[in-house]
Amino acid sequence: MNRLITLILFLCTCTFLAIGAPSGVPMPLKDEFSQTPEQLLAKAVQSIGGRKKLNSLQSFQLHGIMRLPDDRPVVEIDLATKKGGKVLGVMTYIGVGQSQFGSDGVTAWEQRLNPNNDISWELISDTALTQKVQQMNWLQWFTSLPNKLAYMEVVGEEEFDGHDCWKVKISEEGQNEQIAFFSKQTYHPKGRRTIEQTSDGETVVDVFFNDWERVGDLLLFHTVVYNREGTEVTMKIDRIILDKAGDELFELPQPIKELRDAQ
Repeated sequence: MNRLITLILFLCTCTFLAIGAPSGVPMPLKDEFSQTPEQLLAKAVQSIGGRKKLNSLQSFQLHGIMRLPDDRPVVEIDLATKKGGKVLGVMTYIGVGQSQFGSDGVTAWEQRLNPNNDISWELISDTALTQKVQQMNWLQWFTSLPNKLAYMEVVGEEEFDGHDCWKVKISEEGQNEQIAFFSKQTYHPKGRRTIEQTSDGETVVDVFFNDWERVGDLLLFHTVVYNREGTEVTMKIDRIILDKAGDELFELPQPIKELRDAQ
């Protein structure tokens, strides 16, 4: 079971560790179809409900199940976020145990399940917390893209997950390069590609966003597929709740309070 957990966490996290861009020369854009990253992102945000609706969200909760290629459920995921930097994430490894992370808006923390199934508590950085949230909530990854406009470039067109897409390179200073894909038809974000450096060379890691359904005033994807060289792990989101999370959900666990007070 620990090997299964390692595979799942690898596929989920390697998208944050990848280096480099897909090989080949980007397809040049025709003048009549060219657009800036700012124009493209504005259309993408509008396609899922608009910036005003997204900015008005007070809290966001999701529940999902991660499955291996044989459709076996292995991890249950619960995530809640709220304005003010409040977070609670719970990953239940079916038949093994549970790990958690969160923040009350001031103190970020993690309760880790070690390889020998022992539990440990620790304080973590805000950057580490953000990465953990994005691994579970790819909507946050998408909505944070406007902050990276200075590092973005529309580099061509490509079929991605069976869709004709705009191809956008993100080369943020001090960060690893990534490619984001947007549907040419709907402007929905369709996923992301990165390159992972392994002992066997470069490995392509794709993340696909599928099964779009309306939640309140927003149109959101409900399936995330992690594909590494043809091996897929799927996260099916079966519940999304908007603006219902209370502050009590984000209270610090007692072991974290003790660590905080000991600093």
